[in-house]
Formats: sequence, structure tokens, C-alpha cells
Amino acid sequence: MSQRVKDVMYAYVANIHGITKVSDALNIMKEENIQTILVRPRNDEDVFGLITLRDIARKVIAAGKRLDEVHAYEIMTKPLLTVDVNMPIIYAARFLTNFNVSWAPVMEDGELVGMVSLMGIVLKGKDI
Repeated sequence: MSQRVKDVMYAYVANIHGITKVSDALNIMKEENIQTILVRPRNDEDVFGLITLRDIARKVIAAGKRLDEVHAYEIMTKPLLTVDVNMPIIYAARFLTNFNVSWAPVMEDGELVGMVSLMGIVLKGKDI
């Protein structure tokens, strides 16, 4: 049987509110030793967002803005592509690379259960 996204995903997902200051988001990213942080939806009609170190560098630092004056919602990528927990990793890899993204939230029955990355697929995948 081929491996599924659930076999290579990260079950723990560091996340923040959209109103979080980028300086606070960056502190969490440093503490957790992560390069990407998920931004939670504001309500049932909203969707997840994502902030990467690249977003912070490009949209805040390179733009001459202060980390403590910019909110997460101002620089996040949104909406995000999501993948199903039972998707075969071959298709997940194709899906992510076709859209030129490295990370995607993993969903099961409409609920967030983790995150999957191209790095996780490559490093954790055994039956590729």
C-alpha cells in the first residue's frame, strides 16, 4: 500500500491569530525552530493563512517596516491549498509542486489535523 499524507505530515502545527504582530509571530517561529506559521481563520467563513520567513523578509524588512508595527494578516498568504489526510504522497507531491508551494494544511473531515511539506514528503517518504 502506498504511503498517505498522514504518514509524512507534521501533526503539531504552530499557529497564531491574524492580529498577532509579526514580531510576536517571529518570536514563536524562533522558539519552535520553524520557518512557517499557520494563521487561524477569524470565523467559520474565513480560511487559513500562512506566513513564512520569506514573507517577513520581503513584505516587512525589505519594505522598511517595523516588525512590531505590522500584523500577521497584512503579510500572510491566503487562501491556502489544503490536502486530505488520506491523499497518496505521490499526488500530494505533484499537487504542491504544480502550484509551486512547499507547505499545505492537512484536513480530515473539514478539520485541521496537521501540515505537510515537500521536505517532509522527501525525507519521511519510504515508498516513493
